[in-house]
Amino acid sequence: MLENVYLFSSGRTLRETVLESSPVLALLNQSFISSWSLVKELENMQADKQNPVLSEKAQLHLEKYNFPVEMMVALPNGTIVHHINANFFLDQTAMKPEEEGATFSFSGGFEDPSTSTYISFLKEGLEKAKEYLAQ
Repeated sequence: MLENVYLFSSGRTLRETVLESSPVLALLNQSFISSWSLVKELENMQADKQNPVLSEKAQLHLEKYNFPVEMMVALPNGTIVHHINANFFLDQTAMKPEEEGATFSFSGGFEDPSTSTYISFLKEGLEKAKEYLAQ
């Protein structure tokens, strides 16, 4: 397992949809350490001068955070290799695949566009992590 997927804030919509999907859970279990962090917890970690390593990691995550929920793929050292705001993600998955401006591909054999898109997000994060680790 190379990375962590961090989901900040409540993320209720994500928990009740893509994070209940068997294909998503299988990919998360295979390649990720999946966790949630509240912004307040990260702010407390960042302020902790007793643990500078944890403080730096919390700072890296807070720098990429955008309200209300940010999905992140991070290396164990805290480097964020891929991230997307949940509102943007949900807006994109609400679009029909043929609509102009759709950022993501809806292919992959899944009926639910949000599941397919989330799996694409995770796989892209894995590919980006490989690029960082090859350096």
